[in-house]
Amino acid sequence: MFEPAGGHNGYVVAVDDDEDLRELMATQLRNGGYEVATAADGPSAIALIQRRPPDAVVLDVSMPGMSGVEVCRTLRMLSTTVAVPIIMLTARTQVNFETEGRMAGADAYLTKPYSARTLLSSLEDLLLS
Repeated sequence: MFEPAGGHNGYVVAVDDDEDLRELMATQLRNGGYEVATAADGPSAIALIQRRPPDAVVLDVSMPGMSGVEVCRTLRMLSTTVAVPIIMLTARTQVNFETEGRMAGADAYLTKPYSARTLLSSLEDLLLS
């Protein structure tokens, strides 16, 4: 069961290669009461998450080098992150990308643009389930 620590709703890692979108996401999460760390690409996200496993990850699908789907697969193979909830974000609306994300282990899938309310609601649902 999810138990927030230190007066926060939890610790979330937000990953997006677009700096503006990453900062917007971080602000939305902080405004929702979450402690947030950010990463701009897959390898740095994995390193950050291995140093301090989060309560949840919000992960962009399309990133150069290592996609969000690859990051998700990697996190599902690590004992410390196998059960960490992952929300995948993408501008792509085709069903096959959602299927690919879910097959990689994503718990939820949101299409950009998303509202802060939708993101926070999805995160809360995953953390309290």
